[in-house]
Amino acid sequence: MRRFLFLATTILFIELFSYLGARGIFWLIKPYLPNAKTAVFVSMFIITHLFLVTLFIGRFRFGMGYMALLWLGMLSIVMTTMLVFAIKYIPHLNAIMNGVDALVVRVFGVVSFLGLIGLSVYNAYMPVVRHLSIQIDKPMNPVRFAVASDTHLGHLVGSRQLNLLADILRREKVDVLLMPGDIMDDDTHVYYDEQMNVAFDNLVAAVNGNLIASLGNHDLYDAKERHAIVQAVRDGGAILLDDRTQMFVINNTPMTIVGRYDDYHANRLSTQELMRGVDTRHLVILLDHRPSQIDQNVQLPIDLQVSGHTHNGQIFPANFIVKALNRVAYGYKKINNTHVVVSSGYGFWGVPFRLGSQAEVWVIEMRGDMENDEFDRQKNVSSGGL
Repeated sequence: MRRFLFLATTILFIELFSYLGARGIFWLIKPYLPNAKTAVFVSMFIITHLFLVTLFIGRFRFGMGYMALLWLGMLSIVMTTMLVFAIKYIPHLNAIMNGVDALVVRVFGVVSFLGLIGLSVYNAYMPVVRHLSIQIDKPMNPVRFAVASDTHLGHLVGSRQLNLLADILRREKVDVLLMPGDIMDDDTHVYYDEQMNVAFDNLVAAVNGNLIASLGNHDLYDAKERHAIVQAVRDGGAILLDDRTQMFVINNTPMTIVGRYDDYHANRLSTQELMRGVDTRHLVILLDHRPSQIDQNVQLPIDLQVSGHTHNGQIFPANFIVKALNRVAYGYKKINNTHVVVSSGYGFWGVPFRLGSQAEVWVIEMRGDMENDEFDRQKNVSSGGL
């Protein structure tokens, strides 16, 4: 039912945007082709419904991509309309713009549309590094974690982005890379066809093998592909925690990292079950792809939860929608004694557009409440040393 409603809503918006887009295109060319109205609307109708067909033949992303372009067109129409109203009703601006040819306004409409496309592509492919420093009330040496969720490796995100991420990790002197889900874009076909495995090996080497991942919904949709994705990630040298808990010692700091299946997996274990037997005197980190169970997780002795999935909406104004649906839809928040980081993701889904969000890597430096030498002394005491 939910899928049907989503599909129906998508079709409704595509039809609406298509109609408004046809009106905008005719306004643009009307001074030069005044009799082209019927041709514009018929052409737009045909193109739109060809893309709508893709929603029903397993090519959903083509339809979503077309909708994204239509939406950027809507935004450019709104911006152009605002300019026209400003010129008309703001006296000072009207005096400045008096006599300006209508061509200038039409050029503004075209430039604003192309500018929105350019900005969206830039935000999708040029990741920003966000820094966060966290101190916890446990003894530990400083450890630098990076978070890169939602890489969506496939046709549109590949070796170039993986190598760029490896460069960022080396530059930031990262000790551990955490990848909380949606590693692949549904399958491994393009991953192997374009030899991304070589770049993935480089990524693992950038953190000396300390790449720890969990699975997201796109890694789980198909049972056969799920096995291939798991195999590819592990063959690359990453440590995949699929409903598993594992203890590590990094920078002489013992820690436990818990990795959950995405909740698309109907039989996944609860966080509470995965936490049984965990030594919570040391650092505890949870990888949970969706930030949908934050309220339950923060009741447990978890120091840091990292998630993704929301893409921070990816394209405005969806960031407001995901914010309304999640306690933490994006960014950092401390709840009880748990530090929660929800990333907008390093890659993207469907189309290479981000507007109101940007591809990113979080670099989190975690420190304890004791100096290094005091921590080392207590370690020796606890192990019987002096």
